[in-house]
Amino acid sequence: MLIKMSKAMLSMALLAGFVGVVQAADQPPSREEAAIKFRKSAYTTLMWYFGPIVRTAKGDIPYDKGLIARNAEYVAFLSKLPRDGFIPGSDKGETKAKPEIWTNSAKFKDAADALERETAKLAEIAKGGNLEAIKEQAGKVQKACKSCHDDFKKKEEDKK
Repeated sequence: MLIKMSKAMLSMALLAGFVGVVQAADQPPSREEAAIKFRKSAYTTLMWYFGPIVRTAKGDIPYDKGLIARNAEYVAFLSKLPRDGFIPGSDKGETKAKPEIWTNSAKFKDAADALERETAKLAEIAKGGNLEAIKEQAGKVQKACKSCHDDFKKKEEDKK
């Protein structure tokens, strides 16, 4: 009986130790780490909704006026979110953000404003249903994205 009790006690002690290790490893991220995760997820979500617009513009998928109008509306809203994740100290860690975001914040703000402006126009145009106008405006949104990436996102060769 003592052996059975000892095994039970040992099992409970090991379980308690395991739970302690799991809890220690599962600490919430720092504010800076959370900011990086937030902005990455915001951009991923934005692209989830912008993707069908681009694929429609390229003719890869059929035009669905309702889907495009809805997605354009979401993209306009989502374009506003990522900049909240560029807080001081979030330039370190697992990020492709260039230091210029913080050292040239006026230019970064202008780029973020341009994306918001172009996505808002896209949402407005998409309501009208003119596919040619949607295609043209989707190109302007892509140009705003590329401009920001060119100036403020590290490329693979930048990491070396």
